[in-house]
Amino acid sequence: HIVNLSAPAYVWDARAWPAEAVRDFKARDIGQVFGVALDNSKNPNIYVAASSAYGLHLVAPDADGDGRPERLKKGRNDAFWMPGMWGTVDPSGGPGSVWKIDGTTGQITLFANINHDGKANAGAGLGNLAYDPAHKQLFVSDLSTGMIHRLGLDGRERDSYDHGVTGRSALKLTLAPYDPIDRFDITSGNFDSEDPETWGYAAAERRVWGVAVHGGRLYYAVTGESQIWSVGLDKETGAFLPDPRWEVDVPKKPKNLPVSDILFSHKGAMILAQRGEIRSTYDYGNFANPGKARVYRYWLENPDDPATPSRWIEEPEEYAVGFDGDNRQTDGGIDLNYGYTSDGYLDPTICEASLWTTGDNLRLSEPLKDALLPGGPLVIDGVQGMPAGPVKEKNTPPWASYMLDNDPVNTAAEPGSTPFNHSDEKTQGWIGDIAIYRVGCDGGGSGETAGGYWGGAGYTWSDPPYGEDCMPGLDCPPIVECTEEPDCPPPPPRACIIPRGGFVCDEAIGSWIYTLNADVLPNFNADTLKVTSITPGLSVSNGPEMGLNLAGNPLQLAGGTAGQVISLDLCVFNKLAEKSGKPFDCCKTTVTVKIPGQACEKKQ
Repeated sequence: HIVNLSAPAYVWDARAWPAEAVRDFKARDIGQVFGVALDNSKNPNIYVAASSAYGLHLVAPDADGDGRPERLKKGRNDAFWMPGMWGTVDPSGGPGSVWKIDGTTGQITLFANINHDGKANAGAGLGNLAYDPAHKQLFVSDLSTGMIHRLGLDGRERDSYDHGVTGRSALKLTLAPYDPIDRFDITSGNFDSEDPETWGYAAAERRVWGVAVHGGRLYYAVTGESQIWSVGLDKETGAFLPDPRWEVDVPKKPKNLPVSDILFSHKGAMILAQRGEIRSTYDYGNFANPGKARVYRYWLENPDDPATPSRWIEEPEEYAVGFDGDNRQTDGGIDLNYGYTSDGYLDPTICEASLWTTGDNLRLSEPLKDALLPGGPLVIDGVQGMPAGPVKEKNTPPWASYMLDNDPVNTAAEPGSTPFNHSDEKTQGWIGDIAIYRVGCDGGGSGETAGGYWGGAGYTWSDPPYGEDCMPGLDCPPIVECTEEPDCPPPPPRACIIPRGGFVCDEAIGSWIYTLNADVLPNFNADTLKVTSITPGLSVSNGPEMGLNLAGNPLQLAGGTAGQVISLDLCVFNKLAEKSGKPFDCCKTTVTVKIPGQACEKKQ
């Protein structure tokens, strides 16, 4: 699911943001995927990994003549995978598949099928992916065997790494080699689709999920003892070096949970996202136990404290995710993004000013319901974006945030399709990993240079351009008034489009037409207008996109009533800039008008 994060057009205040969907890729094509990674091509290719994070679902041949296979809870001799589990673009795909989505054409191809000793993944699937821009290679963790596989960009395996043997031997721990007896068979009655203990996961002491490349090493998360380890990569070839190193123990309380994603900031802060315990209910409602998974931040001790075994700080900081309970609503995916201006537009000159994490029920909180309701629906399953600096207890609960609904306005929906709204208080664990395209920041883009870095360990919560937007309870830098030019240029305008307009009754159709005139500020090269109704029950039937007409755009409204106050989100942008795949200006504002009190009658 690809969404546009460029222009919320408001300062983060935790309201629901139905961001624009750019394109969707269906499970019927790529299967159920958790891990996602981008390479550093000019138009980055997307790599996604098959996963059991959303359950393992079986069917048997049609027995009642309705033309559909019969769903199973338990394995049996005629069982096979439910269509859509592993994707159908290539019939040779399966539980060990890594799929590639071409960054230019959107074409899906089977990138690799991960196997071990010539045997395919039995069904536990893959963990996560990490791209290594220095050597143009991809790392994949295998939940079935515990191995980490190193792939070239031709999809061929270069070599693999075994933590259960190589890693554990470095600390003289009892070795935990892969045991093929752990493989399972869906034709066996021992398999239970609601019991992950029967899904053939690698032993916990060798099972790896989250992976990340940093400083010439591959960092990886081991499930059993909830630890982060690393192993060196050869400077020339990118191959694994024989130097595994234990890094840090992740807190096991209040729950020992798997670390499913790892990232590093420019200053070396290590940020970890956990995922709730894997589960699967027959009604597809719950795939991860809620409310306990955390997003942690570590950085290196400075100077290193010889009294502590790890190089990293002993007690990590924690980000507040979601408003419910202990603010631990993450679904296990994290990434950094640019900053945002005081008007709520993406600022690609500042890297790492915002941190994004996937999660469930992000705005749901009974005690804070009255305060949250003006900002939209409480049940948001999707992504939370927040300033990368403040951790608990500063931005807690996370009022300084963007709450992105995973059911956005989809301008790329298939003709005649109805978007499936999955945001439901009872659903848990439906969201996976996140990867954000950034140009000129470490690990992303095609070499263009961003202006600087901000956010994370070593920085204050916000840099001066965003200081005026400090939320209550945060440590904010003082705002220094400056009025004398030329040292202090005038402040930028608060909006780059100024809407004007009026209503006309179209008697031919019996509907009020609002003719919108959008005055666009000089030097903003815009040719496209997008209009989205944020008033329930009202739609713009000739939208959402249209060519920007300086003489006025007539908007045909459907669903409105006489005397109703309505609100429309407006955005003007350059269509060619949007198609470039790079961040582009999308200037937004909201117009609120009142439909005339008298009815518009259709002329007979």
